[in-house]
Amino acid sequence: MAGTTKSRTSLQHGQLGLFGVLMPGVAQVAPAFNLFFTTGLIVSLAGASAPLIFLISMVGMVATASSLAQFASIYPSAGSFITYITRAIGTKVAVAVGVITILGYIIAFGGIYIFVGSYIVQNVFGNPHIWGLTQIVTIAYGVLVVAPVVLGLKFGIRVTVALYAFEVILLLAMSLTIIVRGGHAGLSSVPFTWPGGSTDVLLTFSLAVLAFGGFDAAAPLAEETQNPRRNVPIAVIGAVLISGVIYIIGSYALVIAFGVGRTAALAADPNPFHTAAQAFIPFVAPLITWVFLSSVTSSYVAANTQTSRVIFAGARGGLWSRSLAAVSPRFRTPARAAVAFVAPSIAIGVISTAFTDPATASGFLSTYGILGLVIMYLAANVALIVDWAKLRRRGVRKNPWLWVAVPAIRVVVLAIPVWGDLRPGQARPGRTTPCPG
Repeated sequence: MAGTTKSRTSLQHGQLGLFGVLMPGVAQVAPAFNLFFTTGLIVSLAGASAPLIFLISMVGMVATASSLAQFASIYPSAGSFITYITRAIGTKVAVAVGVITILGYIIAFGGIYIFVGSYIVQNVFGNPHIWGLTQIVTIAYGVLVVAPVVLGLKFGIRVTVALYAFEVILLLAMSLTIIVRGGHAGLSSVPFTWPGGSTDVLLTFSLAVLAFGGFDAAAPLAEETQNPRRNVPIAVIGAVLISGVIYIIGSYALVIAFGVGRTAALAADPNPFHTAAQAFIPFVAPLITWVFLSSVTSSYVAANTQTSRVIFAGARGGLWSRSLAAVSPRFRTPARAAVAFVAPSIAIGVISTAFTDPATASGFLSTYGILGLVIMYLAANVALIVDWAKLRRRGVRKNPWLWVAVPAIRVVVLAIPVWGDLRPGQARPGRTTPCPG
């Protein structure tokens, strides 16, 4: 009986190697999705300097990833950040941060669910947003991306790998072709110069940090990974570096495809990658819709895999209802936790369209949600410093640069997007909500 009870609340150990635990992180970042819909917004605020914004953000996120790596090397757990914060600062803070983070994920993903549903209706079915049809497609899509998470970890990873490979191969083929051909008016160093000017440039860091969301997907898989103290830290940092390089190459290619002096045209283009593909690599242009759907689908499968385990671990540790700590006896997955995360997210996305259109709902929900994610990252950096002090009192010496100086710098870097979203004096809607206005 004891063994049966344990199997119902234990994940299957040692299923994944380094490649298997790396893939959910790089896939959840969803580089094609973010480049397609974030680059234009960044360009509208920072001009041609979008690649520099991605580069600076990558440096900050590598620093954040190193904090997670330090913790993961000591406390490999499905609870990820929540476990680390609990051990360093305490249960009460961990519960507060955990609730804020999970709610942030649910809200942000609700916005993306309804956006994807609307995108499918418009670009696959060829219809405008129609009340009823978009909501049905959104719900069906939500069921589709949670199914691999319920059916098994290895199955979900295989789906993720296939979709991510399709996405990245086409994205890099297009980007490198544009760069080799010199873009619209030749290669330029302007995209790597600071834009200056308006304080709205600060908002671009919020967008760029959001674009790296999901890099930590490897951490909750620690209990199911071979040699997690080695493989999880490598996977976490690797996800940021791989994604950052793709962002820098992709955004640079897009900027020079339009020309550094024509950023207004880029910012105004509703589908700039399709426009660039038609000009430089026409055979890819008809596939842009499928590259986007492949990107967002692999990201969702990875995100649901990660978050379901965080919820599962929190429930197992008593942070919330223990009913969510159940493991499917057939598939050995935290199926109940996965459904508990996806169902309210879809519901929020669908209900939001009763008050506004899908694009506006997606923007508001995603912007609100990312603040919960940033709060988690901030708390994790503080927790690392606190844990360093505790270990030092016990006679355990850790590198003060990695455990104190770098986390302190990260706190400052992560405060930039928070200030960019919440600073006073913004035009509406930013004046009343943390949404770029």
